Amino acid sequence: MSATLRATEQHDLPALATFLVRVYKFEPSDFHTDQQLLQWKYLYPRPGWQGGRSYLIERDGDIVAHAGVSPMSFRLPTGQVVSSLTIMDWAADSTMPGVGVMLLRKLMGMAPTSFIIGGAPITRQLIPRIGFRQVGDALTHAAWLRPRREFRTRPRTGRSILRLVHGLAHPVPIQSRLSRRWEFVPVSEFDNSLQPILSDARRTWTICQRTIADLNYLLKCPHLEVRGFLLRHQSRLGGYFIMGKSGWEARLLDFVVDSEDMNDWKRACAAVTNAALLDPEVCRIRVLSTVPILSQALAWNGYWCQYKEPIALHDPADAMGRAFPVSFQLFDGDSGY
Repeated sequence: MSATLRATEQHDLPALATFLVRVYKFEPSDFHTDQQLLQWKYLYPRPGWQGGRSYLIERDGDIVAHAGVSPMSFRLPTGQVVSSLTIMDWAADSTMPGVGVMLLRKLMGMAPTSFIIGGAPITRQLIPRIGFRQVGDALTHAAWLRPRREFRTRPRTGRSILRLVHGLAHPVPIQSRLSRRWEFVPVSEFDNSLQPILSDARRTWTICQRTIADLNYLLKCPHLEVRGFLLRHQSRLGGYFIMGKSGWEARLLDFVVDSEDMNDWKRACAAVTNAALLDPEVCRIRVLSTVPILSQALAWNGYWCQYKEPIALHDPADAMGRAFPVSFQLFDGDSGY
């Protein structure tokens, strides 16, 4: 019987989870295949995107390939908006050569551009052959908040002592812990008061455009404890951030500062750090940065670069031109949850 391609439906989630466990060699209990998480990623409604966000190829009723998409739009400094997407949970049965590439090409055709941050080694080898090109690097930064607690909490490995020594040698600096120039205000959901920040933010670099619905969708992620915050500076609204927590680690999922002033970014990053410090279980915080102003502000606050990954772009019509660097966040993919 020939292979068929179709959108994933609710009743497919158990079989999809089993397929991902087999292809990625996950443990059956791995959270990446949790059906609640898969439902949120691919079936939960997202305004601005028509149709499914997850697709299967089946043969004789069995899944032989899967890929999901996360839609996004770039907003260039000129105001031009370019639709895009990134591809997640891409997996294919090794007994059917070419079926995964066929599915990947199908999804790439759903938007004028598509991008991939990082990816498994086999993905990085493949994507240049189907039209992707590297356009930059994504830097993952981290800050030690409670290295001793992390040492006690995490299972012991050969790297445990090295992590502890590194954490004790690189504490969050005093200027970050004591900074109160930017205030953070927790919110249970975002409302239209944030709209001016989303539509008129003062940034001269390309951003990943957000809507209020996007932010509230992120707050519903079932795998993490997710909290939203408004940033205030001198009694005015100056930005927002969304933080997720998984066990001992906090993750800055989305972060916007309505300023081009480096000092504002430094103090806003200090506010993020202070918010994470309020949770006594958080031992470390992780942040993705792809623009210099954020990387420099993080460094000032004692964050260190943990690793970097390539950013690859498929842009056959050159819609992005010289639009890079782009301010990507952990929200623009699934490495944050």
